[in-house]
Formats: sequence, structure tokens, C-alpha cells
Amino acid sequence: MANFPSSRSPHSALSAPSRRTFLHTAAVAGGGLLIGFAMPSGMKRLAAQEPGAKKGLPKANAFVRIAPDGTITVSISHSEMGQGIWTTLPMLLNEELGADWSRFKVEHAPAGADYAHTAFGMQMTGGSSTTWSEFDRYRQVGAIARTLLVAAAAKRWGVAPESCRVEKGVVIHGEKKLAFGELATEAAALPPPAEVKLKDKKAWTLIGKPVKRLDTPEKSNGKAVFGLDIKLPGLLTA
Repeated sequence: MANFPSSRSPHSALSAPSRRTFLHTAAVAGGGLLIGFAMPSGMKRLAAQEPGAKKGLPKANAFVRIAPDGTITVSISHSEMGQGIWTTLPMLLNEELGADWSRFKVEHAPAGADYAHTAFGMQMTGGSSTTWSEFDRYRQVGAIARTLLVAAAAKRWGVAPESCRVEKGVVIHGEKKLAFGELATEAAALPPPAEVKLKDKKAWTLIGKPVKRLDTPEKSNGKAVFGLDIKLPGLLTA
């Protein structure tokens, strides 16, 4: 057991060392020090325990964009670090949206309050918390987008939204069909719904099913940009 030098009272040998002394001695003795931390799963209930933590629906346009050509771009509020959320979060969103999976693109979200962790209140990635913390939010975004797209189609056709259905990026009413891209502009101009109803677990078609990862092509052809790839003028490496 290491002796930690101290200038305290004669009883200092039995006293706890200062943090600085402990770290210094440990580093010298072992050549390094690994400090770990854990985020208990119970922390995911933090939002429900905090006063005023209950929030309304997310701003769908902060998380998903639908282009006229039908391309769907999803902004992920956490960092993809090999854990697969580049695919997981779009899957959650599309479970409710009902778009063509082959039309999806993904990008990291910018810094902003809309992307704060749903439990911890800050924009962060860690503690294996991404999927459970975003499980409702990204499905809500998909449901909001689907609701607006259906409303836009129903308005154009002069029918009730309830009489329409969505299938692989297309809104259908009888023999009539409109692709998401054709409706995107009109849908964006409509007021968002005050609430949405999410699918029952028994109706899931994507969650829990195997799909091709959306980041595989970039990681295979060398287009993916990692921290190691960043080169800035005057950049120093410590």
C-alpha cells in the first residue's frame, strides 16, 4: 500500500489523502489512471421526477426534412460512435412515418436546445442512453410528419384524413396516390397536431426487425469523416 505524504497533524497517516496527492501517487506508481463512471438506468426516469419536466411534442422540422424528390433527411441529436444510432433513430422515426427506407439520409444535428437529452436536459451522448431516451421522441416526430402529410393529401382531395392511409412514402385514398415529396411543401404549411397517437407494439413493422445500416456505405467507401480526419490550420495535437 502506498504511503501518501502529508504535512497535516501527527494523525495524518490515518487521514484520507487529498485528491491531487492520490492522483499523483497513483499515476507514478501505476503509470496511468483510469476513472470510470456509470449512469444508472434509473436516471431515465429523471425527467418524470423533475418538477415541470413534462413537455409537449417535439418540433418535427428540427428532426426531419422531406425534399420534393422524396428524400428524407433525419437529424440525429446524439453522436454516432459505432453504437448504430445512425440507423436506430431513423428506424424509430420511420416506424410511425411509413416512408420508403431506401430514401433515407442522416446527418448529425447542430447544437441547439431542441436536441437536448430528454432525461438529462443537455445535448449529450453517453451512458448507453440514446435509444431509450429517444424511443418516444423520434416516434412522435414520425407520427407528426405522417399526420401532416396525410392532412395535406386529404385537403387536396377534399376527403377526410381518416379515409387515407400511408404505404412506403405514399398517401393513398382509393385509387388516388400522392408521394410524400409531392406533399412536403403543403404539409409544412399546416399547423402541427397538438397530440399524436403512437402505434401499438403489436403493429410495429420496423422496430426489432433487421435492416441495412444507413452508415455502411460511407464507412465502406471512405467517405465517413471521423475526428482523426479533421485538419485545421495551426492545429496542435496533445
